[in-house]
Amino acid sequence: MNRHSLPLWLYGFLIFSGGAAVGGLGHRLYSSSPVSATAGPVKPDEWRKKFTEEMQTRVKLTPDQMGRLDVILDESKVLFDQVRSKYRPEMKAIYDAQVHRVQAILDEEQNKEYATIREEQRIARENRK
Repeated sequence: MNRHSLPLWLYGFLIFSGGAAVGGLGHRLYSSSPVSATAGPVKPDEWRKKFTEEMQTRVKLTPDQMGRLDVILDESKVLFDQVRSKYRPEMKAIYDAQVHRVQAILDEEQNKEYATIREEQRIARENRK
């Protein structure tokens, strides 16, 4: 090897190493699993169990405090249920009005397909419960 070929080999090695590093990082970036935010809503009983366990272990509530926390959560659940029962009829009225307005702009064949879509959505909603 002559004196001028050493820098060429060094540059070649650096370019190859840089390409390998960029390729490895690119592969990691594009092959990683994406995070999904569609895990679905947590059921109230599951949330309550997790919350009370966390309060007991991290906050270190006494048995008396745990009892009072249960009372608070029970009372809050009743209040949440009352609010839901108030707004559900209003939300249903808005939905029904939407359905009637959409049906008004569709012809007979389109209305049949729209009815099929609504039925599929109803079934999917029931399966989520």
